Amino acid sequence: MVNEAIEAAIGEWLFRYYGLEGSLERLGGENLNYLLVTPQGEKFVFKAIDDDQAEESAAMEFKLLEHAREAGFPLELPFIIKNYNGNIYSGINIPLNGDYQARVISFVDGIMLEKCSDISSNLLRNTGKCLAMFDLSIAGFDHPAVHRGHQWELVRAGRHRDKLDSISDPETRQLVAWAFDMWEAVKDTLPDLPHQVIHGDANKENILADADRVTGLVDFGDVCYNPRVCDLAICLAYMMMDRDDPMAAAANVIAGYVDEGELLEEELAVLLPLVCGRLAVTVCMASSRLAVDPENPNWFVSLEPAARLLHSLFEIGVERL
Repeated sequence: MVNEAIEAAIGEWLFRYYGLEGSLERLGGENLNYLLVTPQGEKFVFKAIDDDQAEESAAMEFKLLEHAREAGFPLELPFIIKNYNGNIYSGINIPLNGDYQARVISFVDGIMLEKCSDISSNLLRNTGKCLAMFDLSIAGFDHPAVHRGHQWELVRAGRHRDKLDSISDPETRQLVAWAFDMWEAVKDTLPDLPHQVIHGDANKENILADADRVTGLVDFGDVCYNPRVCDLAICLAYMMMDRDDPMAAAANVIAGYVDEGELLEEELAVLLPLVCGRLAVTVCMASSRLAVDPENPNWFVSLEPAARLLHSLFEIGVERL
């Protein structure tokens, strides 16, 4: 009944502001995202954000995507669609959830890496190329909203150490503490590294592919101004999950990034400690959310893969990292 009420409210909003109607399907991610399919087969994405910077963030994303296109990013990116009033967002009240700012985004066709049955070495390398090309395309972009802080910001990963107690398994808790220590060892060097706007969440759900070719990049909700290397580190954290040889997977992504972009020795030196930091935050956030709402799998889908990867990295040893 709750889901029906939510979908009814979203359907009414879509018709009122865009003249759109059709079937709704909940998408992954921690925000309230739905895929809309019209009777004609057209697809759109509804995104609702409840943070206090939602309006400013929407304006920033609109300008960011335009900047990337104009700078020559060659792969597919979504468009934020203006509504009947000429606005890129409008308010909506979601039953039981509260007030949000919402927008409609064009659907980018392609298969999420998460759904690919085989992520080959070539596809990993092309993932690195995609990320480097995007970073290059937005290197000159700036906007007040990118200088926000958010809970996934990698330069502030250590603030989630207080969630260690939410991890029920003692061995996993010890691994996550070790990962935070790895991040702590390099955090003071981060301010001296090249900074720019980054995507901030290049995971397997946000990178689209066709066979070995990356076709597009989506979901810009975690865009922020950070050390450039954080974008690659976040991407590596997800591309290394569930791999027989996570270091080989990382090497392929890094090679692709270097094919198209730049990676200083100082950035390379902090990459894997930053990966550890991202994984530590992932396990802590997922564990704390699991305790709050065990019926919401979108909140902790990466918990077990992240913990397994931390175990593998610990076995590899500090020296190699």
